Amino acid sequence: MKKNINQILDNLSKTKIYFLTWLIVLSFLLRLISVYFVRDINIEHEWYILLDNLIKHKSYSFYTFNDQLIPSAILPPVYLFFLYFIKVVTSFEGSNFLYSIIFIQIILSTYSVYLFYQLNQNFFSNKLSLINSIIFSVIPLNIYTCGQISSITLQIFFSLLFLNFLLAITEKQTKLNMLIFSMVSGLLILTRGEFILIFILIIFFIYKNKKIKLINAIKIFIVVFLIISPYLARNYIHFNQIFLVKSLGFNLWKGNNELSRVEGYEEKFDRIEFQNLKLNLTNLEKNKYYEINRDNIFLNEAINNLSRNPLRYFKLFFEKFFSFYFIDLNSSYPNYYSFFHIFPIIILSVFSFPGLFIFYKINKFKNRCLGFYLFSNLIIFSVFFILPRYKLIILPIQLILSAYFIIFILKKLNGKNFKRKI
Repeated sequence: MKKNINQILDNLSKTKIYFLTWLIVLSFLLRLISVYFVRDINIEHEWYILLDNLIKHKSYSFYTFNDQLIPSAILPPVYLFFLYFIKVVTSFEGSNFLYSIIFIQIILSTYSVYLFYQLNQNFFSNKLSLINSIIFSVIPLNIYTCGQISSITLQIFFSLLFLNFLLAITEKQTKLNMLIFSMVSGLLILTRGEFILIFILIIFFIYKNKKIKLINAIKIFIVVFLIISPYLARNYIHFNQIFLVKSLGFNLWKGNNELSRVEGYEEKFDRIEFQNLKLNLTNLEKNKYYEINRDNIFLNEAINNLSRNPLRYFKLFFEKFFSFYFIDLNSSYPNYYSFFHIFPIIILSVFSFPGLFIFYKINKFKNRCLGFYLFSNLIIFSVFFILPRYKLIILPIQLILSAYFIIFILKKLNGKNFKRKI
């Protein structure tokens, strides 16, 4: 009898490895084929300038005044150093350099599918986890974003690591779990500045629910601080201030000005609505504090907008919230309304909404923790603006919620014959 059980377990293990292997292969090939047709063909805009200055002048700089590079603080540093590391290691130029970036992003995106599979196993059986992971792998948004010169692929990779180890430390606060969780949290903060708010809220949430000891929470904060401290020290040396990035004001203004839509607005400062703003920017002194002072101008302008017409921006906040969770009904981005992009997003958004209530009815801390993480992202990002690729941040959770809804419906239809594990 014992021998038969061991044989069954061994067969199940082999089956699991077999399907997982094919899932990884499928994910990799889909992304490889996709970027052949749809990808960025250049490193453009701020990434090009920052990277060029870092390579040629060893300076993390965006603006140049009087032939002097000005230290930059407008973007978190992780993605730039990711690009720089690839450049240094490969020494590639032109298209070869671009292809090497995209290839590594394909690998990270493929591994993210496996991380999503691991996350699913906190809620579902192995079979359901595999099915959900296949869906996550083949969603077009999750495929073609790895061909973009953007930090989104790194962000999703780190986010799924963060969620896996977040749930791990709520059960077993081992030194290894806490160390990896802390390191990933620090890297996420240096990848996306807004994440520091989400991180603080999550730690407070799990501490309040007595899922982490105070001493362990303090240890996590210390490790996170050590991860981000070199960049904080760099900023203090250059600007005599301690901060992560100086783009809060601009991002808040972009999402909250007279012409803002869900996607924000920043295209033309010469519009009549922005005459005073343009004048203040033009008169700004060109020195090493330029980015800081520039961001403060945008911050003041955004605060003035919010105070002058709070109802408009309160309504806009909910439009952004709705667009983030469901779809943007007035998107101006090319191909946003492509069937292959919008159909799976609509299905998952619609299914996940009732799934959210079913998810919360199951009184488990993991469920409440994942739900809290979802709403933290929804609320914080909706304060600013929502770009189409941001949808990928909450898509893994929406998939899990959708699976709960589908399981609920199937159970109602099939009664006791439908077996599940959640």
